[in-house]
Amino acid sequence: MSFRGLLLGLFLVPVVVGAYLLTEAATADGTPRCDGIIEEYGDAERSGPMKPGETCDLYDFADGRSAGTRTYAQQGKAQEEAAAEGYRTGGWWLAYGVAGLTVVTVHLGLRRRGA
Repeated sequence: MSFRGLLLGLFLVPVVVGAYLLTEAATADGTPRCDGIIEEYGDAERSGPMKPGETCDLYDFADGRSAGTRTYAQQGKAQEEAAAEGYRTGGWWLAYGVAGLTVVTVHLGLRRRGA
């Protein structure tokens, strides 16, 4: 494998990661979704999309404890902030990868042409 191929491969990884993060943020549904436990009528529990008026128990499945609760509005706001963070992070990863690919392609292309 050539040095140029190695560099192109290394800069392709951030492009893929950035595209994934941007796609994940762009396809986020606007409906608040509880990944913990929503206590419903009586003892019934479920996770998934929330309805107005429901409360999500942010259950930490790793240690078996509650990490707090969020209302429908709070969960929606938290998801909006997570999507915004996904856009920022994905944009930076993508920009870094594209800049690296551009530099490697242009720099090594000019060097070959000059030789």
